[in-house]
Amino acid sequence: MEQLLSLLSRERPVGTDGNTAVNDFLQTQLEAMGFKLVSLPFACHVREKGPSYADVKRQRFAICPCPFSPGFTGQGRLVLVQIQSELENADCTHAVLLLAGSLVKSPLMPKNYPFYYPDDHRRLIELLEAKSPRAVIALTARHPLCGLKPYLLFEDGNFPILAAYTDCSNLLDLKKYIGQIATLKIDSQKVFANSRQLMATKSGKRVKEKVTICARMDTKYQTPGALDNATGVAVLLETAKRLTASSYSIDIVPFNGEEYYEASGELAYLRYSKERNEKVRLFINIDAPCLEGSPNALSVYNLSKRHGEIATQALTSISGMVSGDLWYAGDPSVFAFSRTPGLALTTQNLEEAIRLSHTFEDTLENIDAEGIIPAAEGLALLIDSLLEVGGL
Repeated sequence: MEQLLSLLSRERPVGTDGNTAVNDFLQTQLEAMGFKLVSLPFACHVREKGPSYADVKRQRFAICPCPFSPGFTGQGRLVLVQIQSELENADCTHAVLLLAGSLVKSPLMPKNYPFYYPDDHRRLIELLEAKSPRAVIALTARHPLCGLKPYLLFEDGNFPILAAYTDCSNLLDLKKYIGQIATLKIDSQKVFANSRQLMATKSGKRVKEKVTICARMDTKYQTPGALDNATGVAVLLETAKRLTASSYSIDIVPFNGEEYYEASGELAYLRYSKERNEKVRLFINIDAPCLEGSPNALSVYNLSKRHGEIATQALTSISGMVSGDLWYAGDPSVFAFSRTPGLALTTQNLEEAIRLSHTFEDTLENIDAEGIIPAAEGLALLIDSLLEVGGL
């Protein structure tokens, strides 16, 4: 199991060599299990970046380009805004706009993200585009949903404004130079690439009615993604080995794009299913299981009373797995918001999982490798129990 996790645990954003290597490995593994593989290609971008800074009055502030931001070398007048009304009234002509305060309380979803795009995010992005500053620098603290500090406010190849971020501790020093001219270098570009979404299928008697078992396989940049989500992919593979014959078709889907601003893999899979008039009757999502020292937690979505009772009864017999709270971050939302019945497996200690995610610290040292197979056995038992009853 350690060898499998070592193969999976590497930096693997969409379109990168690491992503391609993991996709190729998964295809080989699933074909060896007797699944029929479909590869859904899609175009994407990868990011490139270099040293970036803002110079003001002989003082240099290190900044980091937001992923997929255009590059920039030039000058602009420093303007600080901390609430939306200040932004609405600000003169942003030729400005390097510093965003702080309530405007950076949480990362902004990418423009028109297909599964979740809150109105307040949309309004802020539209306002920034209307103001059209030369560049935006976000002064941020710790990410509310992962361990990054500072965190990037924008991660969106469709956002046209030059964007960077730096630690909010720089705010006091930067305030001294508001209205002054800053020399800015943002060394960043997005490069066209290609990737693909794998799906592995075993057809049942109800060819058009499917059970979709998924775990995202891509990562953010600069993290090996051991818990987030190499362990989930490992449990996905081991679960696929253990499933018994079903009247429903089974799709094994290592989603490629949950960490990408366009969710390209998820959309490719949903389009493929819709074009063939296929219906997902049950989804199972696996995300960040097998954290060292923490049991796995299973949450239940949209199940009927009867199927919920079956899931609860099966859960009591599975060692190392407990009932968990509902959570909609990431791929569960793809199905849960459309009222599809399903299960989601993660770790009970979400606070620690959040601290590790998207960081250099998300390594195999934090993983309970021996918990992979019991988790897969328990998940396969739950799935078989639900499918045996039918009526999904």
